[in-house]
Amino acid sequence: MQQKPETPYYVFNTEDFRKRVEYIKAALPEIPLVFSIKANPFLLTQRLPEAITKVEVCSPGELSICERLSVPSENIIYSGVMKEITDIREAIRYGAGILTAESIRHAELLEKGAECENISGKLKVILRLSAGSQFGMSEEDMLSLFERKADFKHLDFVGVHYYSGTGKSKVKKIEKDLKQIRGTLLKLKDQYDFEPEILEYGPGFAVEFFNPPMQEEDERVLREAAPLLNEFAKEVPLSFEMGRYMAATCGEYHTRVCDIKSTEGVTYVLLDGGMHQVNYFGQMMAMKMPPIRQAIVRSEARKAYTLCGSLCTTADVLARDAMLAPLEIGDELVFERVGAYSAMEAPALFLSRRLPEIWIEGDFGIKKIRGSEPTDLINVPDM
Repeated sequence: MQQKPETPYYVFNTEDFRKRVEYIKAALPEIPLVFSIKANPFLLTQRLPEAITKVEVCSPGELSICERLSVPSENIIYSGVMKEITDIREAIRYGAGILTAESIRHAELLEKGAECENISGKLKVILRLSAGSQFGMSEEDMLSLFERKADFKHLDFVGVHYYSGTGKSKVKKIEKDLKQIRGTLLKLKDQYDFEPEILEYGPGFAVEFFNPPMQEEDERVLREAAPLLNEFAKEVPLSFEMGRYMAATCGEYHTRVCDIKSTEGVTYVLLDGGMHQVNYFGQMMAMKMPPIRQAIVRSEARKAYTLCGSLCTTADVLARDAMLAPLEIGDELVFERVGAYSAMEAPALFLSRRLPEIWIEGDFGIKKIRGSEPTDLINVPDM
């Protein structure tokens, strides 16, 4: 007997993910695509679309996920702002194809890790250029590493990584990024005759979560930026790193109505999920309306509801004044566009609620890949 999902649960559709990736690839045909798995590592349970040539891994835990799922090591870019020698040695042992250095200390640790692991060749390393945040290194530090290149006998500096943030909906911001990258590459060429084998660029394209038509807005962002990026790819060996823009549209979050009550003219709906399980970039205190649909619609009439989660905090409001068909206890609501970060970034341990089930859907049907796991065991101290 086929098992049925029990709320709350996520459904990630691998066909939707594939179509999204293929749409991106069609717009950027000569640019290799890199998937940042922090957006949704559960998509690794199925074979990734062929257009994705590498995956970006940003922590020891994510590397462990890749090992358990037998992700080919040569396809891994081991990144992350915080690296320690133990993390680096594990990545080297697994055979990560490329490692990033986000600081001078990172480069020194990579050299030390290579020595400890007794590698015969050299590690392929890309240097991350800072965009004015805690991520990456300054241009001055990057130049100093090339000045000290003889100190890094086990490292081959093969490229540069640049990412300036998410939510970009204007081409001007992409132009600014490319200007910064060009300037740094020009200095590296002039001073050290360095030409990159790879330029990993994260454009941080905006995904629309609140203002229809959402798909059209997503497509506009890519359509307007594509000519600029395709031209840039003729100058440098560009790779495109994405997470949210690739994965956001492939996921749904299902939650059930557990209570309905009115207070001072406001009708509150209490759900078995909440803000600890669903998260939209740019959503603040439910001031914006995410895409929600009802599993069952009994009437054409509409009523305003304030949708609240199961946590004991007034912050747990998912939507205010959501205009929905009349709801009943047990009805299911579906929050769309949660394929990126919701399952990973929301405060899942708050109040020790159980983790939602996770289901994968595709041309094979639908199957559960994680059950509803308890969190109280994590939150209780060892005695």
